[in-house]
Amino acid sequence: EAVRQLANKFVQSKYEIKEVLRFLFNSDFFKKSMFEKVKSPIEVFVNTIKLSGDLQGDYPGIPLVESVAKEPGYMGQSILDPPSVEGWHTGTGWINSGTLGKRINFVVDRFSDTSLPGISNMVAKISENGFSMTQKELVDKCLDLLGPLEIDSKTFVEIQEHAARSGDISWSTPEGYEDLATRIGEIFSLIVSTKEYQMG
Repeated sequence: EAVRQLANKFVQSKYEIKEVLRFLFNSDFFKKSMFEKVKSPIEVFVNTIKLSGDLQGDYPGIPLVESVAKEPGYMGQSILDPPSVEGWHTGTGWINSGTLGKRINFVVDRFSDTSLPGISNMVAKISENGFSMTQKELVDKCLDLLGPLEIDSKTFVEIQEHAARSGDISWSTPEGYEDLATRIGEIFSLIVSTKEYQMG
C-alpha cells in the first residue's frame, strides 16, 4: 500500500522525486516504522563506533583497526562480501542464537568503557547541570543521549532500580564524579542491550 501511494505521488508530481520524499517523510506509515526494523550489523557497528568515539586518534598500526572492522562479520554481515548478488536479507534474519550475543557484547564493551572519547563526552554532558540528580533523571538523560530512545516501561523501571542500588547520585567531589562515570557506563550497557537499541 505504501509503495502504491508513493508510485501515485511520483506520477502526480510529474516525476519530481522531491515531492515523493516530502510525501514519504510526512506519511503516517513512515513515522510508525520507527524502531520497527532490526538494525543490520553494519548499522549497529557504525552507530556504536560513532557514539562511543572509538577508533579516533593515533593508532600504532593497522591491525587494531582491521580487527575492529571485522566485528560486523562476526554479527553476520561481512563488509563488501554479501552472500549473493541479491545482497543481504534483512529483518529478524540478523538475530539468531549465534549473532545476538556478538551484537550485544560488542555494544556493551564500547558503552561500558568510560575512557572512550564519546562516552567521556556523554558523562560530561550529564554532569554539566548541578552536582546531583535522581535515578530517574539519570536514566532519562542516558536514554536521551543514546537516541533519544523510548524503552518499555517495565525495562525503564528495572534500569532505574539498578541505578538506585548504588545509592544517591552526587558528584561534588572527584571520587563522586568517578563513581558517576562508572554508573553511567553500567546504565549505558543495560540500555544498549535492550531490543529498542537493537532496532532502528
